[in-house]
Parts: sequence; C-alpha cells; structure tokens
Amino acid sequence: MTAERLSLVLLFAVAGILRVHGAWAAPPLSGFDGPFHAANIGILLFEGRLPLPHEGWSTFHPPLYYALSAGLWALLPDDWSAHPVLFTLRLLNVAASLALGAAVLCAARMVLPGRPLAAFTATALALFLPMEIGPSFLLGNEMFGAALSAWSVVALLACLRPGASWRASVALGVVLGLAVLTKFNTASVALAAAAALLVHDLWRRGASPGALSRTATVAGIALVLAGWYFAWNFALYGQPILMQNEIVSAHMAKSGYGPSRELSRYLSLDPEILTLRLELLMPANQAKASPAVWPVTFASVWFDLYSTVLLAPSRAGRLAAWILYACGALFTLLAAVGGVALLRAPRGSGRFVAGAALLGVIALALLAYGVFTWRVATFSALKGSYLSPSLLPFCVLAGAGCERLLALGRVARAALVGLLAIFVATATAIFWVGWLAPLPFNPGTFYLRAYSDAATERVYDFFVGGDPQARGAR
Repeated sequence: MTAERLSLVLLFAVAGILRVHGAWAAPPLSGFDGPFHAANIGILLFEGRLPLPHEGWSTFHPPLYYALSAGLWALLPDDWSAHPVLFTLRLLNVAASLALGAAVLCAARMVLPGRPLAAFTATALALFLPMEIGPSFLLGNEMFGAALSAWSVVALLACLRPGASWRASVALGVVLGLAVLTKFNTASVALAAAAALLVHDLWRRGASPGALSRTATVAGIALVLAGWYFAWNFALYGQPILMQNEIVSAHMAKSGYGPSRELSRYLSLDPEILTLRLELLMPANQAKASPAVWPVTFASVWFDLYSTVLLAPSRAGRLAAWILYACGALFTLLAAVGGVALLRAPRGSGRFVAGAALLGVIALALLAYGVFTWRVATFSALKGSYLSPSLLPFCVLAGAGCERLLALGRVARAALVGLLAIFVATATAIFWVGWLAPLPFNPGTFYLRAYSDAATERVYDFFVGGDPQARGAR
C-alpha cells in the first residue's frame, strides 16, 4: 500500500471511529431539532403516511431522509430497545458523512490531478470541519443533504469534462433530484449546476437546440424524482414550499422571529463572538449574542455552536476554539487563493471551467443563505451547516490553494502538514463525546419546552423515556 493510500485509509478510519463513537455515546434525541426529526420518522413508520408539512415543527422538510430512516427502522427486530434502534438510525448519517468525504476526494482528484497532498487536505477539511461533525452522528437530514449535494457537484464536474457521455447527465439529474428531495437548501446546487451546464454548452456549441439538450435532460430527471413533492405541496397549500415560519411563528417569536433582519447586520463585524465568551453564544442566551451575521456564522462553521459538546465552556474548550478559529482563517485564505488560481488558468481549460463552476455553487449557496437569514431573523438561523451545499467547492478550492502553497518548497509543505495535524487532532478531541466538554448536548426537553405534538411526544417517550409501548403497533 502506498503512503498516499495509507494516509487516506487512516484519515477515513479516524473520522469513522469518531462518528461511530458519537452515534453510540450521544444522549438520545440530542442535537439540533432532534425530537422533531425523530417524529417525522415515526409518522412514516407507525402511521404509514407522509407527514403533512403544516402538522409539526419540522414536517415541512422533504421526505427522502425520513423515508430511508423509517425503512431502516422497519428492518430492525421489534424487541430492540431504544438505544440500539437510535444507534442504527444514526449510522445512516455516519455513512453519509464518510460518503461526503469520498466525494470531496473524488472532486479534488478531478480538479487537481497528480496533487495528492492537496487532495488529502481537501478531504481532511471535509471530514473534520466542525459544523459537519455533529450532524454526522445525530438524527437529521442535514448530513444526507450535504452528501448528495457533494456528489451532485462531482457529477457536474464530470459533465463539464471533454467527451462526457450522456450517462454523466443522467447521473447528475438523479443525484440532484434526490438532493432536492432531501433538503430545500440543496436547490442552490441544482440551480448552479443547471446554469453551469447551460453556459458551458452554449459556449461550446453556440445557441442551438443541441446546446440545451443536456440541461433539459438533467432538469427533467430531477423534476421526475422530486417534482411530485412540490406538486403535492401546491395542491395542499397553493405554494410549492411551505416553511415552518408561518406555522410556528408564535413560538419562534420568543427567539426573535418577526421583522426581517436589518441589512446592516450583514456589514457588521462585531468581534464579540471571537472573545470566546462562549456562554453568550448559546441559543438560550441569544439576546446577548453578537447580532452580526458573518461572525456568528463563522463561529458556527468552525466551532459548531449548535450540535454537540459546547454548551458548557471549559478552559480546554476555549483553547480548542482559538485553534479552530485560526485554522478556519487559514483554510479560508487558502480557498480564496485557490479560487483565484483556478480562474487564472487559460480560459476554456478544464481547471478554469471547474473553478468557475465551483465558485458558482458557492455564490448561489451564499445568496440563498443570505435571503434565508434575512427573512428568518433569529439567532438559530445563523447556522453554518445551512451552507453545506457549498462544502465540496470550498474544500476543493482550499486544496487548490494548498497546491500554490506547496510550490514554495519544503518549509511550506511541512507547515501544511503541521496545520492539518493540529486541525484534525483538535476537532477530534473536542467532538469526542464527553471528553473536552461535559455532556449533555441539547437535550430533547430543550425543544419540547418550546413546541410539542403527539408524534413528537411519542418518539420522545420511546427514545428518552424508554417506553417500548410508545412506538405503537406496526
């Protein structure tokens, strides 16, 4: 086994062990909206129907992740207790998280062939980015949507390569359709992919029906897979997407929901969030938290305020925060350098086309995030994982920046290896459940105090209360 392959095997092994341990050790229904994700699964499994978008806190989500989870649960023995059932369901996101890392590796090798350390860096960043570690071993559709978004970008890059076959277009349509059927924010990838493919084909072939054929094929397949859900919403409510904002605004008002966010909040760089007064940054104390959009988002990306182990500050946690913030600044700088390097490649070359497509995905993901956070003016809306559709492009651009860094010589190579080691070690330490910060995570009761319904209370009684009768009869 070559050194490159061995290093990748070890990287995925550490990432896998971290996630499997988290899936086993994390308290039941912890994490962001954990009870409500479980309720969606329960409705599908025990009532044999799709939850109506208006009937629960999170039932507006598209159904693919929940249907897969319900199908997986249906295969488990009826006499299993809550803990092994929950552990098995969490493994679905563990697998999705590792698949996301594999997608980044694949894309990095496509864009940066013959640059193993650059590809390794991109993959390590994807597997150990703090905002993705927590959702990777908890219930929820974020990780599954992120993985499908990543593989959609891989399929897009394959379509943009010279001599791409029709199979690449079919694959892109399938993965995009499944992604949109998992989480709404993946629509930014779908739009970016359609735009990139259309512009590429118009540029290559000119304005002709043939230049539209691949985009039409991709859009048609995606619509067949996901369009029925939006048509169902339209038939029920007269609109294709029904968000929870209108349904539970009375509950969200407690956390600041109401008028749209002021545009000045997007220009403010209030540094309070970097003072590491972490107790001010928890949702329970959001009124005291920095209202600036990008500092809070940066902290959520690189220190993950919502999903896991940071509810109680500690000296070790503060040190880890400083390290992760510094790593975030350096990797962001590398991504900016990588983006410029790809765009400076000869116009029409594979590197230029790939770079433009990756930056397009990032731009639309940021735009969608800006619109969402402007409309939903709550602290909890400033959540880094909502930017997951742009994760693969960001990691690959960071890899391209590493390629430029490595051109400086051995000292730069040693510095990069050291940065990666520190980043991976710190992220692993702080997300190893109960190690650097005490348990519990966000408990289920945290959410039930704000909102509950019959389906949520039933799965809560099973997973948290241990009541085997709460599942009901299949």
